[in-house]
Amino acid sequence: MKLMTMLQAYPFDELMPVINEMFPGTKKYKEQLRLGYDLMMGMKPVPSKKSIRYEVMPVPGSDMSYIGAPDSCFTTTWEVCLGKEVSRGKGVTLDDAEIISNCFVNMCLQGRYPKEFEEAHRKLMQDR
Repeated sequence: MKLMTMLQAYPFDELMPVINEMFPGTKKYKEQLRLGYDLMMGMKPVPSKKSIRYEVMPVPGSDMSYIGAPDSCFTTTWEVCLGKEVSRGKGVTLDDAEIISNCFVNMCLQGRYPKEFEEAHRKLMQDR
């Protein structure tokens, strides 16, 4: 399913608790994240042949692993990200809300955002 379609299925107020659970402390950035969400909802997705695939990924030099998608999936414009197909690999246990929340936060932090998001992005990056 396309990321835009998945994102449209969840109002921001339903995603914010999931975002805060996955990324503790992000509730202090609710205003900036809401702006990002609102901007994304007004965009027209650009179809892309690339996808965002969530996989179980090993932590280098460790026996640990985590579930995620490569950062490179998000280092493009928001319109292109929103037009990408999102999928899960074997063993991925994240539900739709968790996948969407992760995509959304990664887009806000790593994606090429519109000028209207510049100040909000600066605030999001302050504590990183």
